Amino acid sequence: MAGAAGGPQAGGDRDGGAVGERVARRSTQRDAWMRVGAVAAGVALLVVGSILGSSIYRGPLLFVFLFTAAQAGALVLATVRPRTAAIAALVASAGIMVVAHGGLSPWPWSVTTLITQALIVGTIAYRVRWVEAVIGVVANLLVSGTIAMLLPTARSAESVGVDLVVFTSTAGTLLATGIVLQQRRAIRVQLARERRVSEEERARRLVAEEKTRIARELHDVIAHSMSVINVQASSAPYRLADVGPDVRQEFEQMAASSRRALAEMRSLLSVLREDDRPNELAPQPGLAAIPGLIAAVDRSGTWINLEWVGEFGDEGVRQIVGLAAYRIVQEAVSNALRHSPGSHIDVRCTREPQGLSLLITNGPARRRGVPVPGGAGNGLVGMRERATSLGGTLEHHGLPAGGYVVRAWLPLDPKAPVDHSDERTDAA
Repeated sequence: MAGAAGGPQAGGDRDGGAVGERVARRSTQRDAWMRVGAVAAGVALLVVGSILGSSIYRGPLLFVFLFTAAQAGALVLATVRPRTAAIAALVASAGIMVVAHGGLSPWPWSVTTLITQALIVGTIAYRVRWVEAVIGVVANLLVSGTIAMLLPTARSAESVGVDLVVFTSTAGTLLATGIVLQQRRAIRVQLARERRVSEEERARRLVAEEKTRIARELHDVIAHSMSVINVQASSAPYRLADVGPDVRQEFEQMAASSRRALAEMRSLLSVLREDDRPNELAPQPGLAAIPGLIAAVDRSGTWINLEWVGEFGDEGVRQIVGLAAYRIVQEAVSNALRHSPGSHIDVRCTREPQGLSLLITNGPARRRGVPVPGGAGNGLVGMRERATSLGGTLEHHGLPAGGYVVRAWLPLDPKAPVDHSDERTDAA
């Protein structure tokens, strides 16, 4: 049982951990490829930008190369230090505009400078908050516009304005792309986290269901057997002739020990059991085992009668229906033994085409017994759970003249409607 309880939890932890590991591994791979691409693009743009800046834009080769190298380096730096890269790229692009502004080619943003800066903007948008990336684009526009107004060139204001519009469009597109990719990554991480939480919750639920199943089986099996032992030990001095004082004391000690064991077991069940958990479907004794249960109680000296109406046996009956019927009869008889010692017990099982009807009644106590302490009502709750989980019903109540009645209906077909035809008052 412990293995069954631990298995789902371990499996859930492994599944959740595997999801997290896959997401982390994919993120690491994407970052690595981004750095490789940034290095390759930076080298290509450095070579082309240095040539264009010194030839077409007539800038000093040394200064053009230094500022272009700084901008290309900022592209690589943006993959690991995006905020530092944003400042470095802004300074480098401004330096290129100042030292290389000759000719009539597009300016202040040359082709290579524009492409490099747009790639940096997209990378920063992917790595940091979108607000910071937008501020970076606005800062680039302000710096380039200020340089265009302060530095005289042969270009017209219209051509400078068009160049600024082209830069804004290109940088804005990569900015939006970076933001979308960042949000997609965040969503994937969140989904992985939620899936891990769901797996952990499922594992905890399975463990709780297993604990409930263990608690119910302990109560149904051990409580019944210990109740029979208690009844046998308590009634032996009255059923057996020539019982001496020493033997009588021995029987009293046996009865007291069985009551203590029941009390301790119920204390354990209060830890294991959760009343809102569904019933388990593990196969156990069925209808064919009910006569043996009645015979064991009869041998303890209790007057008990079994009446079976209809076909006998487990053939054609689902295992879970047979298990529920056996456990309901077992618990009802155990309650009668504990709470009404010496009473007459009648068990009637009626098998019909639609379902199985159970009626367990007991009269008032006929002798004084020592009550078993610590009862928590788990038995009655378990009986109701077993019946309702199959689509059946269960009722239990006291009788006016004393005693108790338990009536249950268990459908043989899970899709069949619940039949209340057996809800008779003749038991009263």
